[in-house]
Amino acid sequence: MKGFPRIVTLLLCTFVFLPVFQVYAYLADVGYTALQRELGAAMPTGAIIPVSQVEAPINDTSGGAAPIFMPNLSTPEFAGKTITPIGGNPSGSYSSHATEVGSLFYGITSSMAPGINSITVYEANGWLDALPRLGSSSTAGLPRVTNHSWVGNTNDHLSNGTLLRLVDRLVDRYEALQVTGLTNGPEGAPLLGGSGYNVIAVGRSDGSHQQGSIAVDGLYGAGRTVPTLVVPVGTTSSATAAVSAAATLLVQAGHEGGLSLSEGAIDAPGVGSVYNAERSETIKATLMAGADRETHNTTTRVGITDYRSSGYETANGLDSRYGAGQLNIFNSYRILAGGEQPSVQYGGNDIAPYGFDHGTIGGLDEAPRVASYFFNTTSDVTLFASLVWNLDVSGGPDPTARLYNLDLSLYDVTTHRLIASSASLFDNSENLFIRLLSGGRYELRVTTTETADFSWDYALAWRIETAAAPVPLPATAWLFAGGVISLIGLIRRRRYLRTQAMPTAQ
Repeated sequence: MKGFPRIVTLLLCTFVFLPVFQVYAYLADVGYTALQRELGAAMPTGAIIPVSQVEAPINDTSGGAAPIFMPNLSTPEFAGKTITPIGGNPSGSYSSHATEVGSLFYGITSSMAPGINSITVYEANGWLDALPRLGSSSTAGLPRVTNHSWVGNTNDHLSNGTLLRLVDRLVDRYEALQVTGLTNGPEGAPLLGGSGYNVIAVGRSDGSHQQGSIAVDGLYGAGRTVPTLVVPVGTTSSATAAVSAAATLLVQAGHEGGLSLSEGAIDAPGVGSVYNAERSETIKATLMAGADRETHNTTTRVGITDYRSSGYETANGLDSRYGAGQLNIFNSYRILAGGEQPSVQYGGNDIAPYGFDHGTIGGLDEAPRVASYFFNTTSDVTLFASLVWNLDVSGGPDPTARLYNLDLSLYDVTTHRLIASSASLFDNSENLFIRLLSGGRYELRVTTTETADFSWDYALAWRIETAAAPVPLPATAWLFAGGVISLIGLIRRRRYLRTQAMPTAQ
């Protein structure tokens, strides 16, 4: 990439191979086994969703040697899959790190998304070189989910900041989710890790990873909540691949659900039709609201037992060690399967126990400055709610960015009393985790403290759980097959949905 120094340090997140029994135990710990049991043959597998894997080279390339970054294509985990290198990986050479990450991301037996078939693999410097062009009109089949089990640094704050803006632009403008791994230890790295706003930053359930963002420039400052969520495996490389697989599963479910789950869609450049249930904000919010705040893992003795205990509370309602908590794909799928449920400002009724909304706020183009979601409790419940919005990035190749400030609150409707709120000044998610008594009526309220009118997207995802055993999930086939035909006439297409313009040539 002209004008940018090469990455001078690429720190592979140290990878330890997971024996088979540990892999399967891990799948049970994150809710995959339970979801598979519920859905059976209707289980989403990540099929039809193009993905990408970005890897640090395992060899010294400083003398001009071609980087080695590809997984071993002869591994049975990859049988029948189309795995395409972007760049010059030497023939016959492969990376064991890339092989194991790929196995957990899209492997036939080790992944939560074993149906993934279309995979492009980049060396990290090559991906950063291509970053300004990704998503352009000449790029077809842009990957919907990209896994980054690496960290690095250009040793130039200006370059690091520009690259992060381009990454965040890729997520917001092109609906291309970026799942990034943190360092296996307290010290962070500028790229990519937890520095981006719009990324999904992943750590480990034992808390042995970078905690909190590090300072890069005036926009990407220190102190934002990192990680987004955690996974009960031994390395952040493994954890990142697991979340990439979970995100791909949800993207497929949201896309195939169409208008049976969503109230609208956009046409994203390089991607095509993207329904609200598969938007970047929705997937991130759904993963966060579905995460477990208390765990009893079989893969490790370490579990989350003191979520948000004294000294670990963050301004946006999370835990500084675990973010939203531990990945639970069962919970996140239930939220997505609950479907899009609009605020009362857009004609919505009381919300169901599981669901999401992709809306806009701000005061321009019919976007209200308040969005309200009401519900009643007929038993004691626990509310999990996550509000997510993207950093606004425009222009290129030296883009500008703006972070809007949104808040999330919970009110007792009967007494008009504020029960809880999340109001960080520097994060782009707000979260509530609170136990509520039976017999109440409540309002979840999304607001903004911006004084000027604007119009910006957000996603709100929630689950309202009782202590009783969960009811069975509807099968995916029931959710999706024929749903578009039967519901399309009843769906309200929202006038506030943004049309994302094609980028200018760069």
